[in-house]
Order: sequence, then C-alpha cells, then structure tokens
Amino acid sequence: MRTPVLTRLVSALAIGCASAPSSAPPAAPRHAADTRSPADSAPTVLTPAQAARDRAIAARVAPIVDAFTSSAPLLLRDGRVVFESTRDGLPALYIADTREPSAPPRKLPAPPERVSGAVLLPDERAVLFMSDVKADRNFRIYRVDVDGGGAPVLLTPSESLHRTRPHVARRVPGLFSYAAHAVSDPTARVFVQRSDGAPPLEVYRDPQSGNVLDMAPDGKGILFNQWHSQSEQVLLEIDAATGKARRVYPAEGATAEVSAAAYSADGRRILVASAAEGAAPALAAIDRRSGRATARYREQAVPTGTIVGLEVSPTGDAVAIAIDAGNRSEVRILDGRSLRLRRTVDAGVGEASPGPFRADGARFGLELTTPDAPTDIHAVTTRTGQVAPLRADARPGIAGAQRVASSIVSVRAFDGLDIPVNLYLPAGATGKLPTVVLVHGGPSGSAYASYHPEVRLLASMGYAVVQPNIRGSTGFGQAYEKADDREKRGDALRDIATINAWARAQPWCDGRLVIMGTSYGGYMVLLALTRQPTLWQAGVDNSGMSDLQTMEKLEDQTIRVYDETEFGALGRDDALLAEWSPLRDMSAVRAPVFIYQGANDPVTPREQADRMVRALRERAVPVEYMLITDEGHGVIRRENRIAYLARVVRFLREHLGARGRGAAAHPPG
Repeated sequence: MRTPVLTRLVSALAIGCASAPSSAPPAAPRHAADTRSPADSAPTVLTPAQAARDRAIAARVAPIVDAFTSSAPLLLRDGRVVFESTRDGLPALYIADTREPSAPPRKLPAPPERVSGAVLLPDERAVLFMSDVKADRNFRIYRVDVDGGGAPVLLTPSESLHRTRPHVARRVPGLFSYAAHAVSDPTARVFVQRSDGAPPLEVYRDPQSGNVLDMAPDGKGILFNQWHSQSEQVLLEIDAATGKARRVYPAEGATAEVSAAAYSADGRRILVASAAEGAAPALAAIDRRSGRATARYREQAVPTGTIVGLEVSPTGDAVAIAIDAGNRSEVRILDGRSLRLRRTVDAGVGEASPGPFRADGARFGLELTTPDAPTDIHAVTTRTGQVAPLRADARPGIAGAQRVASSIVSVRAFDGLDIPVNLYLPAGATGKLPTVVLVHGGPSGSAYASYHPEVRLLASMGYAVVQPNIRGSTGFGQAYEKADDREKRGDALRDIATINAWARAQPWCDGRLVIMGTSYGGYMVLLALTRQPTLWQAGVDNSGMSDLQTMEKLEDQTIRVYDETEFGALGRDDALLAEWSPLRDMSAVRAPVFIYQGANDPVTPREQADRMVRALRERAVPVEYMLITDEGHGVIRRENRIAYLARVVRFLREHLGARGRGAAAHPPG
C-alpha cells in the first residue's frame, strides 16, 4: 500500500477471516448497485452462469480465507494475553489464558467494525483500541475492560479524524497521546487525553504531516516524527504541558530517515532508530538533558535493512528491535543500557514483529508469519531468546489445501542490479503452469517470503506465483529504495519486464502470464498493461492508481508528502505525473482487466478506478469491475474476501483459456 515506511503495513489481502472453517456459503458482499450504462464506470453485473461459477469456486476459497490470523499480543502479568484476530470475520480483540492454548479465546466487546492499534493500560484492567466504519480510516478510540465489564467506552466522540495508535504514559494511570488529521488536510494535530472519558486536549499542531511514536513514562513528553519526504524525517519532543517542540534528531542541517523512536524505561533517554544512504541502520540512545548519544547499536548482519520495530522493557534491561531485511525480517534483543547485541531471535524465514514486553520484562510478544502458516502470536523469553507459541488453534483450511514450495531466487536486472524474487510453486506439480506475477504495495514496502492467502489459493488452482521485490522495495538499502523515484519510474517498469522474460524461460511456466497487485502493486499492474501490452495475458488491479495528478489531489493528504518523493509534486511536476499515469496510454491496452475498488478508500479514491473502467469500456477492452460499499483500501471482511478471490479465479479461467501457451519470450520494454 502507498504508506510511509515508518509504519510497515500488512497488505489488506493478508487480513481475513472467520471463526471456524466451514462449508457454509459466505454471505453475499455488499456490492454497489449498477444503475448506469455499461459504457461508463458502473460495477459489472454478473451473468447467472458467472454467479454460479463464483459460488462453486467460493467453496474452495472459504477454507483458505478461514485460516485466520492472530496478531499484536499484549502479555498480562497473570498469564493471559490480549490479542487481535480475524477468527470471526473482521479484526477484533480477544483474551485468552496462555496456559490453555487450545481453549477458545473470549471476544472483548467492541463496535461491529474492524479493530486495530490495541494498547494495554498500565493497571492491566483495560485496553485502548481503535475502530473505524466501513474501513474509512476515520478511527475513533475506545476503552474496554479486559474482564468484560460492560460495553466499550467511546473516548473520541467529536470530530471525524484519521487518528493514529494511542501511546500511554506508563507511570500516569490512564494518560495517553496520539496524532490525528483530517483527510483533506496534512496538518498533524497532537492530542493528550485520559481514559476516564474526559475530552481530548490538543497540545500541538504541525503544518507538516507526522505521527506520535511514544509518550514519556511520566506523561510530560511526547515523541513526534515529522515527515518531510520518503527518506527524511525529523524527530521532535513535545512538552505535553506547553506544546513547545524541540528538535531531537537529526541535528539541525543534517538529514536522516527516522524509522522508530521510544523513551527508555526510566524516561531519561530517547532511543532513535535511523538510516541513511550508504550506512547500516543504527539505534542511538540520546540523553534528554544534554542531547548527547550515550550508547549506539549498528546493525551488522543486515547492513541494507531498516529498523522498523522498537520495544523497550519496563525494567530497563532490554530492548527488542525488528530489522526489515527486504524478503524477511529479523528480531534482535539488545542490552537496555549499552545497546550491545545480546542475541538474535531464531524465528525462521518470514515476517516477525516484536510486541510490548510483559510488565516484569521476562517475556515480550511476537507476531510471526512463516511461508507455511498465517500470522500467529508467540512469546519470546528475554533472557534466552526462545520463541514459544501462545495459541494452538486448529486451521483445517491450511491442512487440506495444496502445499506450496517456496524459495527465494535472484534475477539480474537490465542494469546489473539483482532483483530478489519470492517464488511459490504447487508442491509436487509437474509440467508447465500459468504464472501470476504478484507485485507488492508501497512502493516503500517489500514482499516477505511468508504466508499469503492469495498465493495459497492460486497454487491450489494450478498457478505458479512470482513475487518480485523490484527496485523501490525496502530492506535492500536506500539506494535500491530510491532507484524508482520520479523520472526513474520507468526502471521499475523495466524490472517488471525482466521478471516477465525470466518467468517465460523457466521450465514451470507455460507462457501465460498474469500481473496482479494491490495499491502501488495495482498501479504497476495498470502501468504494465499500458506500456507492455504484448507481455501480459490478463491483469488484476486491486485499489491501484490510474491518474497521479487527481490522485494527489484527492488522496489522504498525509500520504501526499511521500507520493511527491516517489512520483513528483502536483503543480510543479505535472508533466512527470502525467507521463507516468496509466490513463495516458489506455489505447495500448490489449489484455482483459479485473479491477477491484473499496467505495470508502481514502488512500486510492474510488474515482481512480471509475476513470480506468470508463476508459477501458470506451475502447472495448474486456474489464470486470468489482466495487464493494463497505470496504476501504483493500479487502478486509470475510464475505468480501471470499467473493473477491472467487471472482478473480473465475475471471482468469474465462480469459486465459489456452492462449499464450508456449508463447515466445518478449524482450524487456
């Protein structure tokens, strides 16, 4: 997704699903009504035969979608854990006893919408969490008792704002802080509030976009990350009483990417994670009074990575960090005072993200996704680094699905760069297969070699899946990340053509290639279909951008600072924005296109999909348009995910047929 690297996002397609796998048909998704003529941008109305085929395919999709995720573990002193899970169809909060990992968890009261950003209050009697409506990202903050003492309490009933995750003051009961903004205004507003229901107090405004990263243990300071560009941020400390802000890092006149920050356990130091081109990622402990660095850690094993997770033990003796290594993540445990490396957590290949420490510092939470299993919650013993699962939930949909053989390979780009590629093949498959090139969102993100429901589904349907980390991906160094910016967008497109030619030359590819992606990945789908029309037999665009100029006008304006780095600034670089907009070259499209859009999407507004659909229909290009009224960016709800994936599979079956079998490779374009 097109979001800052500071808060690495999980693709919306990785969020699913239901309480227990079953053969019951999914509820019908809430499609927008088709009230206009086929020549404009109305959603596609399926024929009875198509609807029947979708229902049949949905029966195979449901068990895979129902292999739910569990994430964001919050460890309590008494041995229980609060966590987020999609086991009932939407992300919700649950509590369970870690000593009984097979026992069903208890769902905490919440609104009938998705839940995110949960944080445990210091007394461990209640949790703060966020929830929006129909995935519109206008998050409101709630408090709910962990022992089920009544309905959740809405703490932000007034303005409709995009709020960020709350951060609590560990030594001041109920005090927390967060940032917020209106979708049409990049101005960041910082609030302080108490969990007893008192109204929020706005303590700071910044004309730049930004985010609250932590609150001091005594509640007197707030760490605010001010966003200037994709690779440049400035960490400020805000006085919670006066609203006065001072610069913490980097020094005046210097630039750096500030990827994470937190207060030390005693509040005397500020831990700052940073990266710069040509330098390994670093973590510094800065004394709040003198401003001097008292300790440093420099990552050695992954010098091109980025520190994307930072957790501080309440006892002050340990720090846990996560390193984005591009196609995987790694977790380190550091000494809390010297920042020396204690040990690397052996979590295997995949995506590992540390959560908060337990109050005694003996363990911290870990959410982990491997190539063979969806995201689940674990705990790490701080002293030894040992990883232990916290749940033992059955997921029959995984056991019964086609096994996938995963590997990481490297493909040489046109200019000599190596393009890391995650390759997924149906285990035991022989012969040649149609191939899906799955482009990740971002651009400031990467594809980890881990579990992806759509990959598991496509493999079960007889597809090979190629997931490239083309230039622009994170975790492979800032030079690689910046190698697709602005005028260099075409080099990322050439990477896509290189991947196409490489796949065609493999013994498992039958010459039929599909390009598929979400958000920025969807944009690359549309760009490839317009600039490389002979290379692709079909395209699947989920929430992709079609016109960069109107997108920058209408999108959530906090994202715009990053898009200006990537694509160009509206009003100053209009020619460049027009040049790299897929709508410019619609006359070149030959392949059929499936387009999905959430009606409430503030990241890639609906008009981006409407205009693309209209342009394709005007040129008689086969296009199927799926618009869901209760979704935002991506697909979240169980019934919608099942319907979306079933339609994608049926669409590909309709349009691939035997075309492209044995087709000759095309040169990169």
